Amino acid sequence: MLDDFSRRKFVQWIGSTSIGAALGISTGSATTDMAPQSNDLSPSSNRPTRLRACSFNIRYDNPDDEYSWEERLSRVAETITDINSGLLGIQEAQPNQYDDLREEVDEYNWYGVGRDDGDREGEMVPVAWNSTQFEAIERGAFWLLETPNEPSVGWDADLPRVTTWVSLRHRKTKRRLWFCNTHFSHVGETARIESAKLIRKRARDRAEKGEDVVITGDFNSKPSRKPYQIMTGKNGSTEGSLFDPRREVNTNTVYGPWGTYHGFTPTIKDRIDYIFTLDTATIDWYRTLAVQEGNYRSDHLPVITEFEYSSRHRRQE
Repeated sequence: MLDDFSRRKFVQWIGSTSIGAALGISTGSATTDMAPQSNDLSPSSNRPTRLRACSFNIRYDNPDDEYSWEERLSRVAETITDINSGLLGIQEAQPNQYDDLREEVDEYNWYGVGRDDGDREGEMVPVAWNSTQFEAIERGAFWLLETPNEPSVGWDADLPRVTTWVSLRHRKTKRRLWFCNTHFSHVGETARIESAKLIRKRARDRAEKGEDVVITGDFNSKPSRKPYQIMTGKNGSTEGSLFDPRREVNTNTVYGPWGTYHGFTPTIKDRIDYIFTLDTATIDWYRTLAVQEGNYRSDHLPVITEFEYSSRHRRQE
């Protein structure tokens, strides 16, 4: 369920026109692009594309948690289904959780690799997309470290951190989209800073090739910290900077709490989960789902946004 209001109220709240048309494999090398699934690699269209994206840290399957994965799975799957997002980024999915979600939420195509070996070992940050809306062209993974094409630990992090991505073509408008999902180190500030630089550069490279960009993730960084400022160009460098939809949307279309982490408690803490877009996106609405006290989905809250990509020209400052 979508918290304390019905799907019908949710439709009314965000506008009846935004719920419909715009909503909207895991083997092989993780370090290289997958073989194209289509022979048509022509530049993407300039026709507007309306999209919905969601980022959701589902909490890894920790046997010591009071709220077990076995208990939470149905709530997580139901939430994903009700959100009905065309693009979905999941963090902290262990291989068994990845398998569970693919079985329970079969309206998506999925891609994820384990952070320890690029296959099945360790947590995953899978990407998922609605196959009725998108055709997958390429997919791949890279690690957040100095040598991103090989599994290892980067900078001052204590664990490997992997990023997965897929290059998609929107079936209706033919626009190309680079969708990327990541999870930054929870320990090392240097690792988070350097990871932000790496992600932003990859996003800029994709945008220069004519692709739209959507990035989801748990960045383990508040908006006041340098990693967020690097991602959004708030550190003084606007080249290749990204938009935070919550900051760009009209305040009348922002719903839910500011924070995204609550640690299986009713008290919501820091904002560390984000969705980023390019500055050519027009944001319609943004939402953080509320805490379901006693019926927790995770120790994080899902965040969702709906937006439209139109002109490829940068907005005038």
